[in-house]
Amino acid sequence: MRRTRPLLELRHAAFRLGPRLVLTDSNWTLRRGEHWAIVGGTGAGKTLLCRALCGDLPLVRGTLDYHFPAPPRREPEAAIAYVSAEQWSHDPVEGAPIRWFSLDRELSPLVRDQLSWRNVENINPFEVVRRRAADSARWQRRARRVIRWLDIEPLLPKPMLALSNGERRKVALARALLRAPRILILDDPFAGLDTRYRRHLRQLLARLITQRATTLLLVGAQPADWPRGLTHLLHMDRLRIAAQGPLAPLKRALRAAGALPAAMPTVPRHAAQSAALGTELIRLTDVAVRWNDTPLLEHVNWTVRAGESWALLGPNGSGKSTLLSYIIGDNPQVYANDVRVFGHARGSGESLWDIQRHIGWVSPELHAGFDGTLTGLATVMSGFFAATPFARKFTPRQHAAARDALRRLRLMRLADAPFAAQSTGEQRLLLLARALVTKPSLLILDEPCQGLDHAHRARLLAIVDQQIRRGTTVLFVTHRRDEIPPAIRRVLRLRHGRAVAGVL
Repeated sequence: MRRTRPLLELRHAAFRLGPRLVLTDSNWTLRRGEHWAIVGGTGAGKTLLCRALCGDLPLVRGTLDYHFPAPPRREPEAAIAYVSAEQWSHDPVEGAPIRWFSLDRELSPLVRDQLSWRNVENINPFEVVRRRAADSARWQRRARRVIRWLDIEPLLPKPMLALSNGERRKVALARALLRAPRILILDDPFAGLDTRYRRHLRQLLARLITQRATTLLLVGAQPADWPRGLTHLLHMDRLRIAAQGPLAPLKRALRAAGALPAAMPTVPRHAAQSAALGTELIRLTDVAVRWNDTPLLEHVNWTVRAGESWALLGPNGSGKSTLLSYIIGDNPQVYANDVRVFGHARGSGESLWDIQRHIGWVSPELHAGFDGTLTGLATVMSGFFAATPFARKFTPRQHAAARDALRRLRLMRLADAPFAAQSTGEQRLLLLARALVTKPSLLILDEPCQGLDHAHRARLLAIVDQQIRRGTTVLFVTHRRDEIPPAIRRVLRLRHGRAVAGVL
């Protein structure tokens, strides 16, 4: 078979990440008409490779050649659209993390504004840019097509701050597609999406491949989510390119070697060994969740008792994260509702810290806004801040507790390295250690498995299962049934404005 011309080439390349060299002696050629899946374990270097291709890491050895024209007045890397794991959870223009509890909707840009030509192309508002009528018409056609493909027209009038994690992912993907990139890199794009939309996105990516308008690099997705039309596979291991080649034979070889599990293993469900039920931790009475006078949820009545653990299920935008924000206390709308947490009615005089010192939590929003300069150890110790937000001196006991949490999750190797230098999956595990360090009575986990490979996912679920057996109450949000810890037996399903309790 005749080889097509290359789009991009790495030859004996090495890149610098802080004080160390990564991706050493990298050799890889991406050719026209090829579409690659990039796989590897947590911390294997998948995201680093993407950043290197986009020019975000300094090249110190070898060559990185782009065999396509640069956009006008731009570098060749500008023709690559990279939607990273961090971008999925950030405001796509401002770069600031979206606060799930904010009511500053009037100050938040609308989705339609984020998909405008000036915002997507990052045009300086003081720059005089001449656009031909043909260019404007072409942009409008492309925008209508992308909005229709992604099924996001209902989101256009919404403020960015009103979007769920999954909805923000759709907007980030729309912005990338509107750029009409030569190469489209999607890092873990299916995480945080409900079952229906995962299927929709898979079909959309297959359609993009058949149209041959862009070259797709799909990073970190599970094989079950791979769209039709992928041609090649690249395997990362220990910050190096370990294997590459045509998809089918390399997929078989990696599975035979145990480097690419066939599917997320399911764990048999069992009854949790819980403390005697009775103590009421959470009670919501006739609670309403609204956005801009539009009801998302109405007449929510839900009681959680000590020793119980619940899965929260529902499609993107159904109100799961907002409901959790009522419990944590970060949503001012809670004061207009009848919400009791640890026996306290909100607004009855208790401080936010009185509530949060009993709660550990992990969420995409917490992850997106976390201080990347903290070391792994400092990240875990910051879990004590919720209880004592102004106390920055830690006791020997707190130091010991943080190190114990790191050891328990097998993360001691990350103790002295900056949070930002870790992979997305390693960061998520550090945040879990942070949530556990205070031994909370209530553990709230919103999509905790995002960015984790099979092994780290299994470790996280085992830790959560162990916490449940020790009597910790867990609220667990996910879109995948195979991610629900086996000790969780209760479920609250949110759909069509209703909250229905049941069992798994």
